[in-house]
Amino acid sequence: MQNLVYNPEVKLLLVNQSDEKVNVRYNQNKNAFKLPKIGPRPPYYAHPRYEPYYPII
Repeated sequence: MQNLVYNPEVKLLLVNQSDEKVNVRYNQNKNAFKLPKIGPRPPYYAHPRYEPYYPII
């Protein structure tokens, strides 16, 4: 027998966009900017740094 749980917040996964705004900060920047609560987000890493490492054997 399956134990299924209904959660009304799951409906938010089906919404493409919303009018609600949230404050977002990246890289400890003091200035926050507003983005839609549901919608596309900017990439978290704009300029990633790749550093080689050698595993300890």
